[in-house]
Amino acid sequence: MAEGRLQPGSFCQSVMHEYERQWSHAGGHAVRHPLRLKMEHLKGWCDDSCTAEDFEARLQQALSSDDVGLALLAEELLPLWKTTRAGGPLPFGAQS
Repeated sequence: MAEGRLQPGSFCQSVMHEYERQWSHAGGHAVRHPLRLKMEHLKGWCDDSCTAEDFEARLQQALSSDDVGLALLAEELLPLWKTTRAGGPLPFGAQS
């Protein structure tokens, strides 16, 4: 593992901070709002420690999930995760 690359937990926390920022700016309150659905799934992933390989496999599997919120989350996170694994930054500035 290269120095400075985010681990799954840190990655999820950084994305969660961005989602929370978006949620507070949007003033959303709808329980079934797509952003809210993604946040609910991501919260569980933030609390679940796993290897980088396991996390990527989880994202790949979630892409074909029947759960719309989970599939939306995976569709959004997989490219971001691959970018960070290659040493690139998150587009919204990760906090490690």
